[in-house]
Amino acid sequence: MTRWVFGAAAVLVAGATISASGKLHDGVAGPAAGFMLRIPDEAAPAGGMVQLKVMTTEVTPISGGRPGFGYDAAFFGPAAGFGIMAPNGEIAGAAIVDGTRVQVIYDGTSRLTANYPIMTIVLPIRPDVPLSTTTDFTLDPSSTWNFGSQGPTVVPIAPAKVTVAGTISIDDVVPGEGVWPAGTVVSVRGRGFDAKTSLKINDAGVKITRLVSPNEMQFVLSRPTQVRGLRITASGSNSVTYYAYMRGVTKVVSSRALLAKVEPIFSVAQRTHATIAPALPMSGAQYEAVALQNPNVTGVSVGLSLHAADGTVLYRTSRILSARERLALEASELLDGVAPPAGSSIVVTGSQPIDAFSLLCDEGAGTVIPVLPLEAQQ
Repeated sequence: MTRWVFGAAAVLVAGATISASGKLHDGVAGPAAGFMLRIPDEAAPAGGMVQLKVMTTEVTPISGGRPGFGYDAAFFGPAAGFGIMAPNGEIAGAAIVDGTRVQVIYDGTSRLTANYPIMTIVLPIRPDVPLSTTTDFTLDPSSTWNFGSQGPTVVPIAPAKVTVAGTISIDDVVPGEGVWPAGTVVSVRGRGFDAKTSLKINDAGVKITRLVSPNEMQFVLSRPTQVRGLRITASGSNSVTYYAYMRGVTKVVSSRALLAKVEPIFSVAQRTHATIAPALPMSGAQYEAVALQNPNVTGVSVGLSLHAADGTVLYRTSRILSARERLALEASELLDGVAPPAGSSIVVTGSQPIDAFSLLCDEGAGTVIPVLPLEAQQ
């Protein structure tokens, strides 16, 4: 019987780390003595959202991790989204959401440094939480991170204090990813905006900012810009900072119990052609899934073709992904009941570029490994 080792997103081979993406990470030192992670304090009004940011205290490349956390259900509503930036590569991730407990697994070709948060977590503050109420937020002390050849490592984490205060929060940014041309209007959505609210956008050429309503402000790009990762600060009665990412909308949920709890985290290149890695031999409750997301403002026609190891086309189908739609479905759910045999691959094509990667799932062990498409591993 084939056994998959899902306990970590990477294994050590001859002193180098081979990640679930298939990339070799070597020659990168581990964290220096005294290195730690920190989560800055945040404040937002009741009913608004906070984006919690996991930051490094110094520049140290991190290529993946398995952080987990829980949160106070009397203070926060259900987690609204997760972002991982990949300024110099690609990352595939998955958040397994089980009530107020979340386990994140991510890995890829990008080596994140202190210029960006390692990870962002958006949590809504319940509308019934009184003004000035506070709560602490931190990651599990057992959370691990991949530091090059050192492999999965536990490091200290400085927690955040979240306070109900002010009137401004940023809830979402649309579009949230992709390189968009000069003249693109980017919508900053939230609450508490007024004529005195200012927007500051770091690392972006911006022509103009304008107030649309108490729930929306806009800015216009003056040059082609990658929106994912933009640092946006809204200031007024309070100041909030938000790193842009694409928050997809789930419309179809898998019938698989584990996969139904998974939120895919996309930080990949948008492609019109993506090849899902050849299927591994499956046993018991193990299966392959596919995560897709349409970052475009219009619907996209997506083709899926199943190819045998020798290249023979075994099955073809298609579907429409609406604007901002995301999904994570077992491969057979996407292929009209056809299960990929061992050694086969799935080719995803889009009428416009979309996000795609695969997920190796073990329903019995409750584990998931995200894997980048073959094009990202070359």
